[in-house]
Amino acid sequence: EDVQQLSDIGKDDPQAAYAAFTKALCHRWTFVQRTIPGISELFGPLENALRQSFLPAIVGRQVSDVERKLFTLPVRLGGLGISNPVEASDIEFQASVKITDNLRKLIFDQHQTLDGYQAASVAEVTRDCLKDKEVRMMRKISEIVSDSSVGNLKRSITLAQEKGAGAWLTVLPIGSL
Repeated sequence: EDVQQLSDIGKDDPQAAYAAFTKALCHRWTFVQRTIPGISELFGPLENALRQSFLPAIVGRQVSDVERKLFTLPVRLGGLGISNPVEASDIEFQASVKITDNLRKLIFDQHQTLDGYQAASVAEVTRDCLKDKEVRMMRKISEIVSDSSVGNLKRSITLAQEKGAGAWLTVLPIGSL
């Protein structure tokens, strides 16, 4: 329902709808993805709403499979940062399990203090998860370019990855001054 409302807004004000989506709405299900295992298939209707309603509203037309893959990339890599919730669900959960493992063990063992909390270890695991995510994103770029029938797509992605190229996507729209 929220995606549909943003889709309606996106027809007239795509940047406002995009900002509302990326700054607020998508974080609702990211929390759920990180805390409940094995629910990726339940995000199918949400992905359908994104694919059939929201994305067409903000770009002004239906999107191809290649474009949908491209839009899952972060802005700094030439995408829109609109993840596919079906694909992201299990990955988010596994990363959360890895990152919170130390704290979970302390809670499970009923420690009364956080003396056993290993912040450096947690930071290292977090860095590893981010590296894994970066590898997946670079692999996805390679897939997009190799699967694409669009001749200039590689050049377009390269240009979109230049420093500052997507900055306008990450700011909140304001009314006229």
